[in-house]
Amino acid sequence: MKTMKLKHTAIALLALSAFTGSAYAQSSVTLYGIVDTGLLYNSNVKGSSEFAMSQATSSRWGLKGAEDLGGGLQSVFDLENGFTTATGTLSQGGLEFGRKAFVGLSSSSWGTVTLGRQYSVSNDFTASFASGGDWAASGLGYGTRASDVDNVDTSNRIENSLKYESAVFNGLQFGAMYSFGGQAGNVTKSEVIDAGVSYSNGPFKFGVGYDFTKDPYYATFGDQGNSSTSATGTNDNINNTIYGGYASAGAQQIVVVGGSYTTGPATIGLVYSNTQFLSLGSVAAGGAIGAPKYTSGSATFNSGEVNLKYMVNPALQLSGAYIYTRNSGADGFKGASYNQFNLGAMYNLSTRTFLYAIAFYEKASGTDSTGKAAVADLDGSAFSASNSQFATIVGITHKF
Repeated sequence: MKTMKLKHTAIALLALSAFTGSAYAQSSVTLYGIVDTGLLYNSNVKGSSEFAMSQATSSRWGLKGAEDLGGGLQSVFDLENGFTTATGTLSQGGLEFGRKAFVGLSSSSWGTVTLGRQYSVSNDFTASFASGGDWAASGLGYGTRASDVDNVDTSNRIENSLKYESAVFNGLQFGAMYSFGGQAGNVTKSEVIDAGVSYSNGPFKFGVGYDFTKDPYYATFGDQGNSSTSATGTNDNINNTIYGGYASAGAQQIVVVGGSYTTGPATIGLVYSNTQFLSLGSVAAGGAIGAPKYTSGSATFNSGEVNLKYMVNPALQLSGAYIYTRNSGADGFKGASYNQFNLGAMYNLSTRTFLYAIAFYEKASGTDSTGKAAVADLDGSAFSASNSQFATIVGITHKF
């Protein structure tokens, strides 16, 4: 009898071992990342030239995984940390997983639902069409439209968010996101509503995104997390001259439309965005950059970009872009115009390592959001003391 019990126990343990092995075999965890370092020159940072070590692509490491739950359903997660290679310090204001931190469920038929800190749907569907979100130093920020006023370069990640993206149906995909403001007694304070649609058919790709943020100064802006529950007015979350003066806006609305067409070795991209800072004077933003006392109205930015990528050979890519942004002004203050040019060259040493050289030039005119003569203000840099700013970075990127 004792021998029979031992035999049955052994069989049960073997069955359990086989089941556990099968379960682990259907799960995966991947370590991935990017390490980037370059030498940067900026012609005018508050009146002085700058030569420093920087990065064109945000250095990062992350863990992502999936577990097969059966019936085409998976549990998924992604934890992504950002850091600066030159100093080893954390990026995104020191957050441990400031780039991404989410978990959810994914279905091959119905799409994916995730919860946490993540990119907006509108960014997922439009960023690849913009030079600043693609090859023009997306980690440095210099290549974006007017200090990334339309968030195409993900200056503002969305936290406390619930996100859905559909499966792809004949090239068509759609999605939506909602970020909870998290304030007791005021359910909608600092909320974010975001949505997008994309379509791909052979050489043609298209995307459109919509984002509405309440109390933007205390919502998606800044890297220290959602400060809407303890707003002090001293965070300086919109620290640029181009739209920092509109920190008192009660809401921000962004519409982005983009597309690309590939023919042979060339890819042409187009992007248009409309960004509005609504109900100025509604939010106390004491830490905002030298803003005039806006009491009403709204400010609108219209931006357009055309860019070109050309593969000279399988290893060498040459790229260029022109961006025009117009600020209409607000509350009696005139607006400003910003012209920007990006140029880049990337040379692949292997499938995971490449060299790059990228240059940026911005020229401003008119009156900026602070009520002063507009100066150039490349995103990721302190503003220029004049109406122009030139920068270039040369470096190396390794992906793993």
